[in-house]
Order: sequence, then C-alpha cells, then structure tokens
Amino acid sequence: MQQPEGTNAPAQDGTQDDARTIRALWAEMARAWAAGDAALFAASFAEDCDFTTVRGDKPPGRTGIAAGHDALFHGPYAGTVLDTRVVAVRFLRPDLATVEAESTITAPDGQPLTATHALAVVERTAEGRWLISAFHNMIPAPRPARQDPDSKDSTVDEPTAARPRLRHLAIVARDPEKLAEFYSSVFAMELFHRDPDGSCFLSDGYLSLALIKHQLDGETPVGFNHFGFHIEDTAATTEALVAAGTPKPAERFTNRPFAEYRAMDPEGNWFDLSEHGFGGPRPPSDSTGA
Repeated sequence: MQQPEGTNAPAQDGTQDDARTIRALWAEMARAWAAGDAALFAASFAEDCDFTTVRGDKPPGRTGIAAGHDALFHGPYAGTVLDTRVVAVRFLRPDLATVEAESTITAPDGQPLTATHALAVVERTAEGRWLISAFHNMIPAPRPARQDPDSKDSTVDEPTAARPRLRHLAIVARDPEKLAEFYSSVFAMELFHRDPDGSCFLSDGYLSLALIKHQLDGETPVGFNHFGFHIEDTAATTEALVAAGTPKPAERFTNRPFAEYRAMDPEGNWFDLSEHGFGGPRPPSDSTGA
C-alpha cells in the first residue's frame, strides 16, 4: 500500500519517522545540487548502489555517482537547480522500501531543462541509516497522439502546455521567526530567506511558504493572505484571466525575486503569478540521473 504524499498515516510496516527520513534523502540531493557538491549528492546512496542514468549508464557505486555528478556540476548543469518530489514510499518490510520520485532540472534563468521519473530501493543499514541501494532514472516518453473521435484516420496531439502549478502560500504572522521554527521543527521545512522586517520564507522543496511580518500600524489582518501559481506564459494566463472577467494582473514592484504579478479571482482572493518560480531550496524543479 502506497503512502500518499503529505499524509500523517504511517506507511505499511514503516513508521512516519522512517518515511520522513527517506523523503529527506531527496531533499538532501536537491540541496547538494544547488551547492554543486557532488560528494554530498552521492552521500544519499549506498557504497555499492546500483545506479542507472537516463542514458542507461551505470556508474560504479557511490564513487561513480559522485564523479559523474561532479562533471555535470562543472559542465552542462553548472548553476542549475534540482526540484525533487517523492510521489510514494512503499515499505516492503520495516528495513526495505521502494520510492517513486519525480525531478526537474531548472536553468539559472528559471527555464525548466528536463524532467525525470525514478524508481529507487532504499534500505536501512545496520547502523540505522537509510540509504539508496538501487536507483533507476528515466525521462518519460511523450504521450502518444490520441484518436480524433470524428475521424478513424487522423490523430490529434495532446496539448503540450504545462498546467499551472500551485507553488506558494503566504500567511501574515505576528511572530514569523517563532512560526518558522514551528514549521521547520515539525515539518522539516527549510528557511531560505529573511526580509529586513523579519518576514521569513520557507520551502519543503516543492512549495514555498511566506510568513509575512504583521505591521501593527497596517490594515492587513493576521492569517492567510495569498497563494501563487508557477506558470509558463504570463501573457496567455493574463488573457485567460481577463476573459474570465477578472482584472488584468498587476506587476509587483518588489525586491523579492519570488513573483512578478499579482491577480485576483472573482471573489477578490489574491494570488501571485510567476514564470521563474518562487525560490527556495528546490526542488520551484536532478541528476537524479541526468
């Protein structure tokens, strides 16, 4: 039985702590990728890990994984970031589990370069540490063209535009530091930015959480404030919003590099629009076998 991401239920024959520790391996790989640290990236893998890249190459264990990624970090993927998302953890027994994960490599300018899917086997060592013992990475094949219902001979390609992704939430807080400590300690979110006014920004490797400092002399109430979508085409999204009867998105004049436009839905709820993403240790978006 797979454990849905984000649930509190323990995975089959495994504890919640085990599942969190396993997911943290992918978060650690994303941090190592952002730092360009191949040795740290390879540290999530067993010494004799059976690793298969998207090209079918099989580097020899942890040493080969480190060498291969060092070449990537100093070559075609220099300055890129890695988005990782653990889709499912399935315990085969208390000390053995399979992991399904998705990853995206994003260029320094925010453009996605490639997306991969991986199936991994993780084992708990005699010392009690979880490590990846087998890892098979792949680039998903495009979906085949579907049949046009009005013609037996013609085909219609599936749409290629990516679906907008909900990647950002913002809360106005009286004590952002205290709240950030709560989300860091309980949910292992990573603090990646502070504003001079004390606002804190965290990430779980996929979604960013802004804890905005409440101003006593301001009019903004404490609590939920807005959310944000990572989109591919601002112009197309703007056209769709206007066609839906909402105001045209307004450009945000801010020194925060997390969103370019602010919009609202038909009931006046605010949300951000960003082509380059919302920052944070990503995910945002791998050699998970590049």
